[in-house]
Amino acid sequence: MKKRILLWIIPLAVLVVAAAIVVGILLLSNRMPTVDNEYLYSLEGTWDGARDFSENRAAVKKDGKWGYIDINGNVIVEPQYDAAYSFSEGLAAVQNGGKWGYVDRKGQLVIPFTLDSAAAFSNGLAVFSEGYYYGYINPKGEKVIPAAYDEASSFKDGVACVKKGNRYGFIDKTGTAITQFIYGGNASPSEGLIPVFYGDSTKGINTGYIDFTGRQILPFSWYDAKPFSEGLAAACKEYTTPYGYIDNTGAYVIEPAWDGAEDFSCGCAVVEKDRLYTYINKSGERITEKTYQKAYSFTMSEVARVGIPNGSEWSFGYIDTTGKEIIAPQYPDARDFQIGFAAVSNGKKWGFINREGTAISGMKWTDVGDFTEDGIALVKSGDTYGFIKLK
Repeated sequence: MKKRILLWIIPLAVLVVAAAIVVGILLLSNRMPTVDNEYLYSLEGTWDGARDFSENRAAVKKDGKWGYIDINGNVIVEPQYDAAYSFSEGLAAVQNGGKWGYVDRKGQLVIPFTLDSAAAFSNGLAVFSEGYYYGYINPKGEKVIPAAYDEASSFKDGVACVKKGNRYGFIDKTGTAITQFIYGGNASPSEGLIPVFYGDSTKGINTGYIDFTGRQILPFSWYDAKPFSEGLAAACKEYTTPYGYIDNTGAYVIEPAWDGAEDFSCGCAVVEKDRLYTYINKSGERITEKTYQKAYSFTMSEVARVGIPNGSEWSFGYIDTTGKEIIAPQYPDARDFQIGFAAVSNGKKWGFINREGTAISGMKWTDVGDFTEDGIALVKSGDTYGFIKLK
């Protein structure tokens, strides 16, 4: 009898120990790694969910409810909402009971929970919805442009693109239409001009530019024309013809030569030929003879991310505006530089580096966000979220 009991107890004990080990591993995987060095430190507090900082506030989730913290990690608004968005122009959209409203930075409800959906404020107005239609609300909660559109985008430079039926048009901040509803897609203003297109499948798509009053500035004579950036816009005449860059008179200042072309940033643009990418300057000259299988635009840090194949994986690195590889491709995954720092991964964990390629944190987290203007980055370990802050 004793032998039978022992034979039964021993396997049970093994199972208990194994279960304890598994639980311990799971707990450790969810433990938030902290950091405190010459570059950065961890803010107090861990969360079940979180969003990036904006206007010195971040939305955080605890026990199924959302609230807000400040840049020091202090809870400003106790978690109480079913959902919460980031702050914009001093207000943030929050949800309770299936309806949306807005709170200010102190957590005061300034627009009650009456909206079916709510977006971020831009140019003093925010998109809201009633049923299936969209309109615009001001910071006082007044529906200054009634919900009458099938789609609505945020205002930029005093104009917004909206959709009625299957066509798009543009309105000003009074809700007055500045164009007819004749365009084939959503578009956003840039440098005083808006690229718009119309046409049908038999005649092709014709793209041109209008100004903020709806007046045609450049003719509808391109197959594709992109927004202006730094005074130039990528454009091609036909589907089968290459891209070049035009100025605001419509003249090509960089002759068509590329299969693909992106916006200029920091004086450089990504261009593509035969599925290989490189960079040119505003004179149309290549800044590097190297080509990459992946290439991204320069950020305000004047650094661009590039990638090359590495077996079945990728290796990412960074170049500067002279085309020099300041950090050789070596990371299986990476993000763009923001305020002088970039998130990089070794394939298992994420950490951060500076422009010299120096690790400032070590590879500690299962996922991370970019550093915001507040100098704070969102980090994640397992199912737990936290924040790190630059010193």
